[in-house]
Order: sequence, then structure tokens, then C-alpha cells
Amino acid sequence: MRTSMLAALLGVAVPVASLPLASELAYAQPTKAADKKKAAKEYVDAGQAAQTAGDYETALEMYSKAYELVPHPVLLFNMAQAHRLAGRGPEAIDLYKRYLAEEPKGGQARTARELLTALEQRVRAEEARKAEEARKAEEARKAEEARKAEEARKAAEGPQSIEEARRDALPPFEAPPTDDETAIGVGVSPPGRDGGGSAGGWLRLGGMIAGGVGVVSLGAGIYFGMQARSIADELSEPGAPFTEARDEEGKAASSKMVILTAAGGALVVGGAVMFFMGRSKGKQAESTAFAPLLVTGGGGIAVHGGF
Repeated sequence: MRTSMLAALLGVAVPVASLPLASELAYAQPTKAADKKKAAKEYVDAGQAAQTAGDYETALEMYSKAYELVPHPVLLFNMAQAHRLAGRGPEAIDLYKRYLAEEPKGGQARTARELLTALEQRVRAEEARKAEEARKAEEARKAEEARKAEEARKAAEGPQSIEEARRDALPPFEAPPTDDETAIGVGVSPPGRDGGGSAGGWLRLGGMIAGGVGVVSLGAGIYFGMQARSIADELSEPGAPFTEARDEEGKAASSKMVILTAAGGALVVGGAVMFFMGRSKGKQAESTAFAPLLVTGGGGIAVHGGF
């Protein structure tokens, strides 16, 4: 349709059977106006044939040569189409704009505006995607640099001995200060050492620890459950884009919820059983007592009691 329209504009009718191949066209610039129109028409036909065959580079070359001879706005539209089909969005956008500037009410103006809008949206989305990838790459690079710097710092400090590592990891046990000491301290005796506790005290302590871990696991399970529900609601929104990565993230959150909730519930129940077994098995734990402690050159607080 565009070929026949351009032929009418140029005032030349060329039978399809007589069209020359692109390689057979004479590239010498005609001097007469009629010759220019005829040559431009041949270039346009060759360009459209190449575009139909998917040879967009040849199509662009033919359209450009036709435009040099007869600079009609519709040739700008044709070149924009070839660039768009070849995947070159920015070049196509520029030529669509040039066509609309020269022929805002032309036969292809509406199509040009629609394609221009779609291309601009696509280009903006691609630019945003590349910017996000660059940001993530920069964050990863900084994190890697920080990790290497930390490894270098540790290597420069030298390896710790086993005794030093143990001493740094576990705080030392300190007995209550005596009259000869001048430090402020707090002494705590473990269950079963000073008569204030027994095997039941260890059971109660273990039950409290297990119960605490269970409560934390339940909290984490609730968190992942809310995350899974949020992702499910997001993907079920009308018109929401579905991505396999987001779906897998929701499934992973759901699995974590089930595991953590089950483990947390088991730990809470087991901890409660251990705690009450400890209470019934051993003596009643004595109350924890706090008393001021005055020593030479200072003072402190003495703590006494069992678990």
C-alpha cells in the first residue's frame, strides 16, 4: 500500500515483475527530476522487498538512497519501521519524530504516534532495568571489597591461639569478691554446685532455653507466613505480571513457615515438659537474693540463688 502511495506521489508506476534487485541498481545520481523520481521508486521497491525478507540493513540503505533523491516524509517513516523491526529503538524513535514533524497529519501519522509511544515506554523500561542491574552490581562490588578488606585485616592481626579464642568467646566465671578484693563483682553459682539447685534445676534451665528458642522459631514462622501470603496476594492481583522467580520466592517462604512453625511448636512443648519435670524432680529452687557488698576501696552487689 505504501509502495503504491509513494509511486503515485512520485508520479511513476513500475511493474513488480520488472523491479531490479538491490545489487543491480545504478547508484549514480540522476540529474533530471523525472529520472530522480524513477530511481527513487526503484530504491523504495527494493527496500520494501528487502524488509519483507527480513534484510533490514539493505532496506535502510535503499530507503536512504531514495530519500537522497526525493526527500519525501514517508521515506522517514519507512526508515523508522526498518530500524524498529531490526530492534534499534532509539534510531526508530528519532525517525518517527522527524516524520511527524514534517507530516503531522500524513497518512501514517496515527501509526507513527502509536509506535512512538510504545517504543518510548520500552526504551524507558530497558533503561530502568539496566540502571537497577548497575546498582546491584555496584553494591555487590562494594560488599566484595569490604569482605576482602576484613579478610586482610584478620590476616594482618595473625591467627589466635586456641586458648585465646576460647577466652574471647566465653566470659570468665568470677566468684563474689572478698574483703581483700577491691573490685566490684557479682558471683553466681550454677545449679547443683551450692545446694541451691539439683538435676531438676538443669531440667528447668534447659526447658526455659528450649521454650525461648521455640518462641523465636514461631515468630520467624509467622513472619515467613505473612511474606508468603503477601506474595500470593501480589501475584493474584488483576493484571499483575507473573514471574517465576517471585513465585519461587513465595513457595520458599511458605516452606520456611511450615518448618519453623512445626519446630517452634515442638520446642515450646518440649521446653514446658522439661521445666515442669525439673520442678517436680528436684527441690524447690530458692529465691534469688541481692545484697549490697562493701569491700575495701569499693563496693558491689552480691547475688545468691538457684535456678
